[in-house]
Amino acid sequence: MKILFRTILSFILALSLTGFSCLAVDAAEYEDTLRVGIYYGSGAVSDITFENQSGFSAGFSLGREFFPVTSILASSVSISSTFSLPFSVLYSTHETYDELLIHLEELKLQGMDVFPGYYNDLYCVFGGKYQNNNDALWAAENLAVKGTVAEFSSKVLALTDVSGKVVFAIDSAEAGLAVFCADYETEDSLMKISGANKGTYRGGFECKKLSADGLTVVNIVSVESYLYSVVCREMSSSWPVEALKTQAVCARNFALGRINYHKQYGFDVCRTVCCQAYSTTADQSESVHTAVDETRGELLFYENDLVQAVYSSSMGSSTENVKNVWGSSFPYLVSVENPYEDTENIYNGKWTKTLTKARATEIMKSRGYEIGDVTEIKALEYTDAGRVLKLLVKGTNGEKIFERESCRTIFSEATYSQKYTVGTGGMTTHPVVYVETGDKTQTKTLNSAVVLSSSKKTSSLSEKYIVSNGKSTKTYQTQKIEGDKDTFVFSGEGWGHGVGMSQYGAKGMAEAGFSYQEILTHYYSGTHLEKAY
Repeated sequence: MKILFRTILSFILALSLTGFSCLAVDAAEYEDTLRVGIYYGSGAVSDITFENQSGFSAGFSLGREFFPVTSILASSVSISSTFSLPFSVLYSTHETYDELLIHLEELKLQGMDVFPGYYNDLYCVFGGKYQNNNDALWAAENLAVKGTVAEFSSKVLALTDVSGKVVFAIDSAEAGLAVFCADYETEDSLMKISGANKGTYRGGFECKKLSADGLTVVNIVSVESYLYSVVCREMSSSWPVEALKTQAVCARNFALGRINYHKQYGFDVCRTVCCQAYSTTADQSESVHTAVDETRGELLFYENDLVQAVYSSSMGSSTENVKNVWGSSFPYLVSVENPYEDTENIYNGKWTKTLTKARATEIMKSRGYEIGDVTEIKALEYTDAGRVLKLLVKGTNGEKIFERESCRTIFSEATYSQKYTVGTGGMTTHPVVYVETGDKTQTKTLNSAVVLSSSKKTSSLSEKYIVSNGKSTKTYQTQKIEGDKDTFVFSGEGWGHGVGMSQYGAKGMAEAGFSYQEILTHYYSGTHLEKAY
């Protein structure tokens, strides 16, 4: 079922360590179903087994629609990309599911060993598995009921029971083999993947042979059920429920703005942080269910546009303007204060990492930058929020200047965010401050600036200077960098891209008594919540 409310303009936003991309997509309705990539590409599997004590409903899927073909009274069924089904006997083809069931039962009453299938875009009744055309032709002409030979393509998939007997087959260029629980129309129906790929999921699964790599496996699940498995991975279930509600809305916005993002594999979102971390039902808790259920159907909008509610773990004293990270411009993704994040005491809130000149050289070469041996790494420009906007990497044979998010990702093993300073071991660094001199602002290092007191006296700034605006404070401090001269030292705060919502900041705001509505409208300027379904 799909729910129509209004046209929205969605912008697909890549939340990943590799960057931000925008692609306009017109959507006339909000999808109520998501297709989540579980195994695909280099991670495709050769076979998969599903378990469910109440049995299965199998058929084919086209887009987001599931077309049931057969019920299977078994507790386990399997699909293998290497299962050989080159030929079978075709007994009948049908335009409708009901016609298929009638003829299937007629043949079974006559003692024929038959199974249903979907072949050449028709419902079909098949019998037998044959390795060559001659054997299939003999069976078609000499068994009790005559048929014709059906030759399958390399894309054929067969669903088998524990004995290896075929219970359903599909050979289609467009449709996938879909497996659901017998009670698939119940939103909370569960399916278990057994073996090495074990895990229990809501909804059902679609399997396709997209390449020689094996099976592409997609979880077909309702949006709200999907959120149960995202919120518990993206945020600790022990956090305040108002923070969890904030995460639920952000995750819902993100998912609905990413429909068909991975269309080359036939699904919307993947299960990794390229999209949003997605898990089995094992990590879910009552608080997560409460957060999702109590915000059901709520979406965040800026005017009439669906907000791309990006987020990351922590951001320090302020968030960043999206233009300084991904180069785009969104009026609701601007820098705002982040005073409730306990940056000093959270995991990777404050960090110091080192990188040898040899390792920096190796990284640059691996990324295709032939500048020789790296001799210098220097931040050339900072944003107003204190993040590196331009980074110079100089070598014996040239230099390269990185801008915006690449200042974080080029040396990602040593830079957890874009908010850092960098120097060489053994050196003393003086942070930059901005000094008003009558009609203009000048940039000074901490050791070269002076201040004018209320008594008209001037004094030099100390090695540590604290500035407050009444709501938050910022500390400027001279630092002596430990280490040797062949080591670069990165000292920073925050973890992630720094745009949108700080998850630890949301936690702090919830603990301070703010509602999820207040948290969302704080981090996404000028936005409002609407109940869309």
